[in-house]
Amino acid sequence: MLLFLLIMTTAILFVPGITAERCKQSAWLATMLASLAGFVSLWTVVKLGQRFPRHTLPQYGEILLGKALGKIVGGAYVFYFLVINILVIREFSDFLTITLMPETPGVIFSAIIVLIASYASSKGLEVIARMAQFVLPLFVFTLVFLLGLATPNMELGKLQPFLEGGILPVIWGSLVPASWYGEIVVLVILLPMVNKPQEIKLKGAFVLLAALFFLTADTLITLTIFGPYLTGDLLFPFWFLAKYIEFGNYLQRMESLIVLMWVIGIVIKVAVLNYLVCFTTAQVLSLKGYKPVVYVTAFIQILGATFLFKNTPQLSEFLSQYWPPLGLLFEIGLPLILLMVAVIRGKQARG
Repeated sequence: MLLFLLIMTTAILFVPGITAERCKQSAWLATMLASLAGFVSLWTVVKLGQRFPRHTLPQYGEILLGKALGKIVGGAYVFYFLVINILVIREFSDFLTITLMPETPGVIFSAIIVLIASYASSKGLEVIARMAQFVLPLFVFTLVFLLGLATPNMELGKLQPFLEGGILPVIWGSLVPASWYGEIVVLVILLPMVNKPQEIKLKGAFVLLAALFFLTADTLITLTIFGPYLTGDLLFPFWFLAKYIEFGNYLQRMESLIVLMWVIGIVIKVAVLNYLVCFTTAQVLSLKGYKPVVYVTAFIQILGATFLFKNTPQLSEFLSQYWPPLGLLFEIGLPLILLMVAVIRGKQARG
């Protein structure tokens, strides 16, 4: 439940527009191709987890690379989780500022969600997981409900011509959603906390397939209603899709459902990422617990979300141009390198 919400809460809003901008009517194919990154990341993390059960990445990083280099790699993942969370917080504040409260400074929204998420993460991962248990059915129901209502308005002709620019734009466009699927790499920290780690491979694959289905359906329906060019120009295509849906005089203003479910889902995502930042920091610095750094990282995240980007177009450019290679380095590149080192050196640890 945590993994599904982690991937989908932001992907559902941003991926269709960014992907359509790159590969037009073939964007739905790009979201399908991108899922391979998630499966590669999951396979790598599971293999590392089998070699080092009950160990997190900072811990087996030191076993494989030595204490100094291992701490550098662990610190790099603190940076990775921190940057993702700053991006998510800024996405949250920009969305609310643009769609609902244009006169409200974004820093207020950033501060509110960070403080709520910091409180939740200070209570531990199980509390966040219990929140996810309650939110996930409502989140999925909302997605199914809205996408189902939009289906009668689809015009499949807007997907033509098929692969107009060839396969290369699809591959290029798939890099953006690939970095979202790759967020399943959070298991490098969470896997040792799972009661039944042997089930993670199957459940992780189920999460990726579910994300693949909903993200492809979202992109496909948006393309067939708005067309590839308008979809590529919209900052939040799914938001406009919800605004577009009407069912007689009874069901209108469906975007209110998006706001409600998305805000709750984002709180869970920010709480999980904040927990990962604090927990990984504590392990890298050899602290006895992670709680002393919770509100320190909260302050850093508020500052980062407020001042790292001047405006929403700059944020969108970063997400589409610079974040995919950086994100995939941490989601696939470094875990694969660690796995190769473990195989070559024959390293593993007992549970």
